Amino acid sequence: MKTHTHIIKLILMIIILINTDSALAQRNSDTRNRVASSTPIHQKIGSVHTTKHYKRDRYRTQPVHRSPHYRYPRHHRVIRTLPRHHVRLVYRGLPYYYHAGIYYSVYNNGYVVVMPPIGFRISVLPVGYVRVVLGPSVFFYHSGVYYKETTTISSEEGKYEITKPPVGAVIKEIDKDAEEVIIDGKVFYDYNDMLYKKISTYDGNTAYEVVYVNEEE
Repeated sequence: MKTHTHIIKLILMIIILINTDSALAQRNSDTRNRVASSTPIHQKIGSVHTTKHYKRDRYRTQPVHRSPHYRYPRHHRVIRTLPRHHVRLVYRGLPYYYHAGIYYSVYNNGYVVVMPPIGFRISVLPVGYVRVVLGPSVFFYHSGVYYKETTTISSEEGKYEITKPPVGAVIKEIDKDAEEVIIDGKVFYDYNDMLYKKISTYDGNTAYEVVYVNEEE
C-alpha cells in the first residue's frame, strides 16, 4: 500500500513539474511576442526598407562637446595646421575654414574635417568637381558634397550653394568614408545623410546611384 502511495505522489510531482515548465515556456513566448509586435522590424524610407538597427544613431551629430551644427565624417581627420590659402567663412554664426573642396572647424588644438551645412555658399567650385545631370537639374559634386548654381543677391554671396541631390543622381565614385550597410540582404553605402547603391552603367562601368536622401536638418 505504501508502495502504491509513493508511486502516486511521484506521478503527481512529475505532472506538476511538467505543467510548471509549460507555463513558464508559454509566458516567455508571450513576452517575446509582445516585444516583437511593439518593435517594427522595417521602416520604409523612399524605395529602401531599413531596419531599426540601421537607424541607430546613424544621423546624430558628434562629438557631443562640439556645436551640434557641425557634422563630422565617420572617420575624423584631424590636422594641426590649416592648408595655405584657406578661406575663413562664417555661416549662421559658426566659423568654417575652406580649402580645395574640404571644410574644417576648430577641434581641440587643431582642426577637423566637417561636412558643410545645406545652404552654405562658395564663390568658385573646387578643382576636380564632377557635373551631375538629372533631367533639367544640374549639380556639381566634389568630396561627398553637392552644389547647385544660384542667383546671388549681392556680390558678397557665393555663386554655388551646397544642396542635397535628388534620388536618382548618379556619380562614378563615392567618398572613401562611405559606410557599407546591408538592408534586406542588399548592400548600400551610407554617406552624408544619403544612401547609394552600386550599379552598372550602359558601358559596363561601375557607378553609384542615390536611392535615399535624409530630408531632416
